[in-house]
Amino acid sequence: RLLAVLFMTEELRTATAFYVARRGLSTWTKLPTAGMTASRASAAPTQASSTEQELPRQWIVLRKDLATTWPTGSVVAQACHASVAAIWLNKDDPLTGTYVGALERMHKVVLEVKDQAELEKVAAKLTNEGIAFHLWIEQPEGYPTCLATKPYMKQDAPSALKRLRLCS
Repeated sequence: RLLAVLFMTEELRTATAFYVARRGLSTWTKLPTAGMTASRASAAPTQASSTEQELPRQWIVLRKDLATTWPTGSVVAQACHASVAAIWLNKDDPLTGTYVGALERMHKVVLEVKDQAELEKVAAKLTNEGIAFHLWIEQPEGYPTCLATKPYMKQDAPSALKRLRLCS
């Protein structure tokens, strides 16, 4: 969370102030001192807050059956595709803006279903519930592999997802 800025114009100062406010940084972070690596410096918290506000989270639902026949990396890629697609398709939503604005504090809940049929049932329930999500369809195969919701607050968790297991 290091932020180094060269103030050259008023426009740049305004853009930087907006960036700092959006990121939730209340003070400038000092650059690392001699002997301290940049990675250690970025791991140090930039602000201490015992009552940090709750942020939106994103729910991702993966097909467990794919993990038995696909390489792990390919299954992870499906979750990445669905997540990015759901964020992009809802980029103008205020909660999505809050979610991506707190980049280092993003929270995802990764759940599992047993197969394609169960994933399609969950997708239908989310649609009926009015939940914004993206169902990733793997190409060229043409079948659904994963879905991801747009970010929602924890208390607004889709009821269609409450009985699903955490992905293991």
